Amino acid sequence: MPRDARPEGFSRRHRFHTRGAFGPILGSPRKLRGRLVVIHVASGTPSLSRLGVALTRRLVPGARERNGVKRLAREVFRRHPVKVMGLDCVVALRERFAPEQMGPLRAELGHLFDQLAAGRNR
Repeated sequence: MPRDARPEGFSRRHRFHTRGAFGPILGSPRKLRGRLVVIHVASGTPSLSRLGVALTRRLVPGARERNGVKRLAREVFRRHPVKVMGLDCVVALRERFAPEQMGPLRAELGHLFDQLAAGRNR
């Protein structure tokens, strides 16, 4: 199966490859803020968006929960049209995370990606 055959996939092209690659995006003035997360945004390669998830042990102490948050962010991103808009996005939590916040986190990420897509199309 060719690599481009999976429209909902999350291939290596949609990830940051090197250590410290988030730096320029985190320093970007463009941000979307929600109650739980902040999405830092910078323009990237046309028709190819990349996603990064910046988490710390202070905000998400357990490795299982950190991996769950990363998986959730990737899942929402890979199914959203923002994936092909040519943006570099880094998702960061705003406050300490509890496992029961997974549902609200999914909804908020979807809402913020919707705002990003709507703002980009204008």
